[in-house]
Amino acid sequence: MATINRMVVSKYDNLKGVDFSSSPSLVDRNRSPYCLNLMPDDSTKPVKRPGWETVYSLEGEIFNIWFCTLNGKKYMLCHCGDKIYSIYENNKVIKSGIAKGKGCGFYALKGDKGGFYILTTEQFLVFDGEEIQNVADVAYIPLVTIAKTPTGGGESYENINLLSPKRRENFIGTQEDLVYQLGTDNIENIDKIEVLNEDGSHKLLNFNTDYTFDRTLGKVTFVKQHPTPITGQDNIFVTYTKTITGYKEKIEKCTISTMFGLGGENRVFLSGNPLCPQKDFWSGVFDPSYFSDLDYSVIGSGQTAVMGYLKLGEYLGIVKEGNGQDTSLFLRRATMNDKKALFTVQGGISGIGAISKNCFALFNDEPLFLSSRGVFAVSNNVITSEKIIVNRSYQVDAKLTAENNLKDAVACVWKGFYILSVNGNCYVLDSRQIVAAKSGEKNSRYEAYFWNNVYANCFAVEDDVLWFGTKDGKIRRFKDEKIGYKCYSDDGQPIHAIWKTPVEDEGVIERFKTLQRKGCLVVLAPYVYSSCKIYYGVDGGRDKFIKQSNMDISTLFEEVNFSRLGFNSDTGPREVYFNSRQWRYKRIQFIFENNEVNEGFGIHNIVKTFVIKEHSKNRR
Repeated sequence: MATINRMVVSKYDNLKGVDFSSSPSLVDRNRSPYCLNLMPDDSTKPVKRPGWETVYSLEGEIFNIWFCTLNGKKYMLCHCGDKIYSIYENNKVIKSGIAKGKGCGFYALKGDKGGFYILTTEQFLVFDGEEIQNVADVAYIPLVTIAKTPTGGGESYENINLLSPKRRENFIGTQEDLVYQLGTDNIENIDKIEVLNEDGSHKLLNFNTDYTFDRTLGKVTFVKQHPTPITGQDNIFVTYTKTITGYKEKIEKCTISTMFGLGGENRVFLSGNPLCPQKDFWSGVFDPSYFSDLDYSVIGSGQTAVMGYLKLGEYLGIVKEGNGQDTSLFLRRATMNDKKALFTVQGGISGIGAISKNCFALFNDEPLFLSSRGVFAVSNNVITSEKIIVNRSYQVDAKLTAENNLKDAVACVWKGFYILSVNGNCYVLDSRQIVAAKSGEKNSRYEAYFWNNVYANCFAVEDDVLWFGTKDGKIRRFKDEKIGYKCYSDDGQPIHAIWKTPVEDEGVIERFKTLQRKGCLVVLAPYVYSSCKIYYGVDGGRDKFIKQSNMDISTLFEEVNFSRLGFNSDTGPREVYFNSRQWRYKRIQFIFENNEVNEGFGIHNIVKTFVIKEHSKNRR
């Protein structure tokens, strides 16, 4: 039973992140029902996020930014509009006339040579540091048949390459036969024919002089020259062209990729083609230019599209759209059978699927993706359990899931944070702070924060620097906190930071309280330049301004703002006292705000002192 006229000291300690998913009066007192542009510092106390600056400006929408190292040289590549730029080379255009859309990029080996591969939604390109080419132009030409007789037959060896219309066939030629039947008809061209000499060298034959061919029938006729046969050995080598409509587009229209394989990440897996959204394709070993026409899987129902890949130990997770009915998570495993790699797929769980292709990430050793119900993780520990997908963003789900166009959201992992941006808003999860599940809740989740004014159309991270591209052609990066107070602005504009306490009745809603003039304070983080505006609101009324306080630290090693010159050199936390009394309230909320250019801001603790008064009653 509450004692009337009893003075109470109430503290807000161990402050964390935001909770949008609970009523403001039910939020835990160490969290905020609304905090803006704050993030945890090294001790997990909320401080203002660093600002960003525009570094490059291009013409058109920026779809992707990539970093890669080729031949010992670092490159920053950008897909903007219908061009690909090499940013570090004075925004040099290295490819024009490409499709506009969000694709993907990845580094991969072809044999022992590395290249950066780019899918633009219409083209499949490779950059080697010197030039950028269509992968189809340098694609592997498969040897489809060996040991063929002049009339056909032979042994199947390699499958047709989706990326290349060219094929090779090897014959065991005789001195009697002049006509040789290829494995298909209606060919377009004979690219070359070579024969084996007795000394083991190859001789290139000439069209008309040495042979002719029938395009319709797919036959080669030698004019006068017969190769010398070597018992049991191929001695005629034919390379020809036959285009199959739609084959190349199966790969070039893909938009998502990952690396996976048997014995290591030695193959490229692609999906996201709107013409066959339920399929994915895999390359040859260490050869992104070779996609066999038989190396693909149909993943689940054709009603939903593959959205992304997740690494799950020995499995590759394949996440599809969610429609509430069909299986949305599949598990792929690599095995060997008869000296051939097999990639078997089994269903995982139904219902919860992905909504964005650009929010997949490995975070805190957990694979994350965005669904219409929030950010979910796939557990690495119980991958055969029915409850394999768990929510990790409960704290912000109420606001996140109400955002428009979640399919356009983008995300990345930076310095231990999972940062998801949509409509200029960022939802930030902290890998260091895991919120244990409460009684009645199924899953733990990450502490969460909320930023605005970050209109990211894509993210990229290089050397712990976070970059993002915008729809209006700007390439921006977040500033390093090491530069001091100058990091606290967005292109010279203030970063609006807010912390609100929960709306609290202190467990005695049946009685009025009176806020005391003495004993109420906020402890703020120390910065060279900082200030804080303090407000409070009671019983649903308008917020009341209490005071504004500057909390600068004088130092000889920083530029001085003479308009607010002070002599406080204390580098510890700073207390600001409210010195304001509020009579007869039932519920109260405090608001702390900073909206000044080049000012840091952070909150350590809050203390309020009040007196419990008489029973409350409805006000008429």
